[in-house]
Amino acid sequence: MSDIKTEVARRRTFAIISHPDAGKTTLTEKLLLYGGALQLAGSVTARKNQSSSASDWMELERKRGISVSSTVLQFDYEGHRINLLDTPGHKDFSEDTYRVLTAVDAAVMVIDAGKGIEPQTLKLFEVCRLRGIPILTFMNKLDRETRDLLELLDELENQLQLHPYPVNWPMGVGQRFKGVYDRVTKQAHMFERTVRGAYKAPVQVAGIDDPAVKEALDEDSYHHFVEQVHLLEAAGAGFDAADALKGGTTPVYFGSAVNNFGVQMLLDALLQHAPAPAARSSTAGLIQPDRESFSGFVFKIQANMDPKHRDRVAFVRVVSGKFTRDLTVTHSRTGKSFRLANAHKIFGRDREIIEEAYAGDVIGLVGYSDFGIGDTLSEDPKVVYDEIPRFAPECFARISNPNPAKYKPFAKGLEQLLREGVVRALTPRDMGDSKTTLLAAVGPLQFEVAQFRLQSEYGVDSRLEPMAWTLARWVGPNTKPGAVDAVALPMQSARVKDEEGSEMILFPTPWSLQYLSEKHPEIELLRLPPAKTK
Repeated sequence: MSDIKTEVARRRTFAIISHPDAGKTTLTEKLLLYGGALQLAGSVTARKNQSSSASDWMELERKRGISVSSTVLQFDYEGHRINLLDTPGHKDFSEDTYRVLTAVDAAVMVIDAGKGIEPQTLKLFEVCRLRGIPILTFMNKLDRETRDLLELLDELENQLQLHPYPVNWPMGVGQRFKGVYDRVTKQAHMFERTVRGAYKAPVQVAGIDDPAVKEALDEDSYHHFVEQVHLLEAAGAGFDAADALKGGTTPVYFGSAVNNFGVQMLLDALLQHAPAPAARSSTAGLIQPDRESFSGFVFKIQANMDPKHRDRVAFVRVVSGKFTRDLTVTHSRTGKSFRLANAHKIFGRDREIIEEAYAGDVIGLVGYSDFGIGDTLSEDPKVVYDEIPRFAPECFARISNPNPAKYKPFAKGLEQLLREGVVRALTPRDMGDSKTTLLAAVGPLQFEVAQFRLQSEYGVDSRLEPMAWTLARWVGPNTKPGAVDAVALPMQSARVKDEEGSEMILFPTPWSLQYLSEKHPEIELLRLPPAKTK
C-alpha cells in the first residue's frame, strides 16, 4: 500500500491549453527537451515535409503542421513521473480536446504576450474552471515585441477572474529580452540563444544588482526592468499556494519557448505547484488514488495509429491502485471481464509495453473493440466513473458515399470514426435522405479529419454538404410534455436526437435561439446534455 502511495505522490499529469499559434507545440517539445525525453527539439529542426514534432503522428498533422489529435507523452524528471497530455492546437478543435481535460490534474495556459487572451484560450479555460483544474500560466514569445506586461496581468484578473502572481519577471522584451528574474530566489537568470533553439539554453545566474545583469541589458531596459520589479514588490501581494491548487490563483511565468528561455523554471514549477493525483467521485463514493484496487476510465479512442496494423487504442486514465500487465478487470458498460495483456505507453508513433502504472498515468490498451469513451475499467465492479462531459456542437454537415460499390468500407470507416468521437451523428426528426448521415462537431476541422481518414485508412471517398446551423441546445427535462410539438420553431431550425436519444434543437443564428427562449419559456434549453436517468 505504501508503495502505491509513494508512486502516486510523484506523479504530475497535466495538459497544455492555448489559442492556435501561441506556441503550445513548441513548448511541449521544449519541456520534453528539458525533461530528458528528447536530445534535440524536433519542432524547431523540422523542415517542411521532412520531419515533424515528436507529439504529432497523423499524416494530416504533418502536412498541415498542426496538432489535430491528442497524444500522451511521459517522462521522468527530478524523481517525478510526468504525464503530458498534448491537446489539439488548431482553432477548429473537437470534443477530444475537452475530454483530455478530464484526464489531467493541472493545466499550463500558454499566452502569446503580444496578443493576450484569445478566444480558444478562453473556451478551454472555462472547461478547466468547470472542473476546478489548477492552472499555471506561461507568457510566451517574450523574444518578440509584447503588449504592456502589467496590462496582460490585469487581463488575466479581469477576463478570467484569476488572481495572477508573477513568479518571475522578464529582463527586457523583443530583441532586448535577455532572461528572467526569479522573484522567489531573488536571482536573475540570463540565457544565451542556441542555434534554432535545438539545445538547452546556457544560463548565468546572478543577483539583480550584479554588474553582469547591468551589462546584459541596455540602460533603458535595465531601469525599466528594475522599476517594474520594485513596483511588484511594493504591491505586497504574496503567493497563495492553497488558492492556486483550487484554481483561484495562477502562478505566472515569462519566457520564450522557441529560444528555451524560462522553460526549465516552468518545468520545475510543475513539480512544485501542480497537484499529485487526487480522489475522484464514483458510484461507490470518493475513490482515493492510493486505494489498493485498480480503476480507471477511457477518455479517448484512437484507431489506426499504426497504419501497418490497423489497430485501435483506448486511452485510459488510471484513477486508483496499481495496473500490472495481465490484470483482470470488469468493463462497466457490459459487465464482462477482460484481461489487460496488451497495454502500451504511446509516444507519437512509438510504443512501449507497460508492465505497471499508477494513478495519474495514462495507458494505451490496444485491440479492445468493446471499450468506448467514458467506460470504466475496475477490479471492483461497484466503481463506475462519470467523467466525460459532452458539449453542444457548433458545426453540422451531411456526409454521403459517392461510390455505391464502396458501401461496406464506407459504413465501416464511418462507424469507427463515430465510435472514436471524431465526429457525432444526429438523427433528424424528418429522416430525409437515408443515404446521408447528419454529422455534428465542435469545430469544422473535424469534418476534414473524418474525410481524410476515410480516404487514407479505408480507401473511400466521401461527399460533405455543410449545413447552416450554428448552435445546438438539448431539450431539458423540465420542458412540459408536448411543448415542443405545440410551437412553430424559428425559420431553418430543426429537431434532432443525439446518439443517446436525447432531443435537441438546432438553430441557424443566436437570434433564433434567443427568440425561442423568450417566446416559449416552457421549453427548457440546455448547453449541456440532461443528466442520465438511472
